[in-house]
Amino acid sequence: MTKPKTKRAIKITSVIAAVFLVFSFSLLVFATLSRANPEMSFFGSRFYYVLTGSMEPDIRKGSFIIAKEVPFEKLEVGDTISFVSHDPDIEGSINTHNIYAIDINGDGVTEITTKGAANPEPDEYKVYEEDIMGRVVFTSYHIGKVFEILSNRTISFCITVLPIAIIVLINLIDLFVIINTPEKVGNNTAGKSEADAFDDKTNTKD
Repeated sequence: MTKPKTKRAIKITSVIAAVFLVFSFSLLVFATLSRANPEMSFFGSRFYYVLTGSMEPDIRKGSFIIAKEVPFEKLEVGDTISFVSHDPDIEGSINTHNIYAIDINGDGVTEITTKGAANPEPDEYKVYEEDIMGRVVFTSYHIGKVFEILSNRTISFCITVLPIAIIVLINLIDLFVIINTPEKVGNNTAGKSEADAFDDKTNTKD
C-alpha cells in the first residue's frame, strides 16, 4: 500500500490541477463571452480588456477591468466608467474613460463628458445614461495578460485539456497502485491457526 505522504501528495496535486482547470475555464468563458457580447452582464458586472493606452498610467493597455452597474444618479466626476462610444472612429465599441463633467443640456437631458487620463483634451462626443455599462471597480494588468493568452485558441485548448489529463493520470496511477498492492494475509493466518489448534485437540484426544 502507498505511504500516507505519497497519497497526500497525489491528492494535493489532483486538487491543484482541478482548481487550475476551473480557474482557466472560467477565464476562458468570460473572455469569450465578453468579446462576443460586450454588453453581457454577469451578476451586474461586465468584464473588459483594455485595447489602448488612453487611460495610462491609471489603467495600462492590455489590462483586465470589471465594470459594475450602478444607478446613473450615483455617478460622480472622477469616476472611471465603461460606455458605448459615439465616436465615429470606434462607433458602438466599449470605451473606458474618466468622467470629466456632468451637465444638463438644453433639452433637460443629463450628459456626461469623458476624458482619457492620457489624453490632453476631453472627449468630443457625450455619453448618456443608456450608453453606460458600469463604473470600473477593479483593474489588473496581469489578469489582462492571461486574457490575452487565452484568446489564442491553441493555447486555451492546451490550458484547458492539460489539467484534465493530469487529473486522469493521477487517478490512473492511484488505481494501478491499489490493484497491485498485495492483500493482507492476516485472516488466512488466523484461519490456519484455528485449524492447527483443532488438529492439536484431535490429536490430544487420540
